[in-house]
Amino acid sequence: MLPTTSPDELTFEPAPLSFLALCDEVFSDSAISIAILPLNNLNHQQTETQHRWLHDKEVTQYEKFSLEKRSREWLGGRICAKQSANIFFRGIQNPAYIPKHVQYRVQSEESGRPYFSAIKDLSLDSPELSISHSKAYAAAVTSLKYCGIDIQYSAKTLSRVQEKFCTSSEEHILQEMLPELSPIARLTQLWSAKEAAKKMLSPGGIPGFHELELFKISKPAADTGILFFSRPESSSSIQVIASMFNDDYALAICCARSDKEVH
Repeated sequence: MLPTTSPDELTFEPAPLSFLALCDEVFSDSAISIAILPLNNLNHQQTETQHRWLHDKEVTQYEKFSLEKRSREWLGGRICAKQSANIFFRGIQNPAYIPKHVQYRVQSEESGRPYFSAIKDLSLDSPELSISHSKAYAAAVTSLKYCGIDIQYSAKTLSRVQEKFCTSSEEHILQEMLPELSPIARLTQLWSAKEAAKKMLSPGGIPGFHELELFKISKPAADTGILFFSRPESSSSIQVIASMFNDDYALAICCARSDKEVH
């Protein structure tokens, strides 16, 4: 996985090294590229930045937002998507051409799943894409296979809706395998992992939280683990790499290991 670079003044945040190493190991055939952007980078340069990163049609869409928070999250997500794509294209051996950010755009299916539009006059296969944002950050991942990313702030409100996404069995596994984390951090990591898995599975229909059952956590690194999920009527497990990020956030990534996983 290549280091994050930027063609302008924006500074992207690196993911934890143990997290990146585990993603490369578990999803070795996916060519994952990740971009994480602190949204406060966009506070004073949105007008300038949009013309460096957005396709003309994206500029038009962006200018329709009336709420600053929503427009900043949307812009941050698009910038992360294109930054991760840039890293992806550069990682291709002897790439014939790396498209400029303004040459292509991010669109969404009816389900909300994002994808890269075809690049005009270029026969270049676009990678799969997933985008996330939470409070101070936006993030995106590109991959050769269906993928999902989630970044989630450790909000205390998660404990009030715990029954909607965490069973008593899952809570026991979290307590046993992640004892160094606070209860809210454990819930945040589970929420983020399930969101990443749901996004990866979205081409085949988005499952509910309780359709994904945590049954094991493997911890190759102290601050990063592999969360294993099962699904009803499926014999294969889903693996999600999850870690705490900058203390107050959980970061999770999931990639398909076979076409059968998304059906």
